[in-house]
Formats: sequence, structure tokens, C-alpha cells
Amino acid sequence: MSPIVKILKPVIVTLFLAMTLITFGATLARLFPVMPSFYWAGEVTRYLNFWITCLGIGVALHMGAHFSVTVVLDMMPAPMQRAAKILSHVGVLILAGILVHYGIQMVTWNLDQLSAAVEVPMSYVYVAIPICGALVFVQTAIFLIRLLMSKDDTPATEEGLS
Repeated sequence: MSPIVKILKPVIVTLFLAMTLITFGATLARLFPVMPSFYWAGEVTRYLNFWITCLGIGVALHMGAHFSVTVVLDMMPAPMQRAAKILSHVGVLILAGILVHYGIQMVTWNLDQLSAAVEVPMSYVYVAIPICGALVFVQTAIFLIRLLMSKDDTPATEEGLS
């Protein structure tokens, strides 16, 4: 397991635990009127879920946990399969680059905008987009380099990436 994944897994678990506890607390507050209102709970859980998703994409890609449909790929001869995989990785690199580029723009555009309930800068929320793009770019670049340097085109798994 790479150092990035070793860092991200506990971060994701912590964010998920925080989201769960906030939701549970907000639910209890609705059931028991004597408890203070968690008026901000919906907004915070949305933002935590967004961060969990963005960080989780990078971890799932590293671990080979993203789904893929290989029906067409499996029908191709081996040289065409290799070319299709290379083309696929290049396409993902382009998409990841777009996420980084426009994610950075989104962060800079929203430096002064505050969230409605918690009043934190929205750029704190949106910075997850370029981080996600960077994680995807780095991992896909590693996959592409390994594919180009080897004759074995079997997908890399977590054990193969450590």
C-alpha cells in the first residue's frame, strides 16, 4: 500500500465517522426538543460526503476497486486490447487534468464565498476537486507507465502497487 493510501484511508474513515455522528446527533435533536438544534448538520454532512467521495476515488483507483466493463475489450485480440488500455489511460489523464485545472479555478473563484450555515469559505469544500484530479492523474500515470514498460497487461492491484 502506498504512503498516500496509508494517509487517506484513516482520513476517509474519520470523515465518515464525523458525518455519522453529526447525522445521529441531528436526528436525536429532532426527537428530543430539549437538545440544541443542529441546523448546520445537513450542510456539513453534504460537504463531508463530497470530500469522502473525492478522496475515495483516488484510493479506489489505487486499489483497483473501480468497476470496468470489459465485454468489448475481451473480444479484441491482445495487441488491440493493449492499445485500447493505453487509449483509456490517456483519456483518464486528460479528464484528471481537466479536474485539476478547473478545480483550481473553482477554488479561486470562491475564496470570498461563505457557506450558508457554517460560514466557512466554499473554497475549502471545492479544493477536494483538484486534489481528486491530482490523485487520479498520478495513479493513472503509474498504471500507464507500467503498461508501457511491461508486456504483461494484467490490471495492477493493491498488492502490485505497494
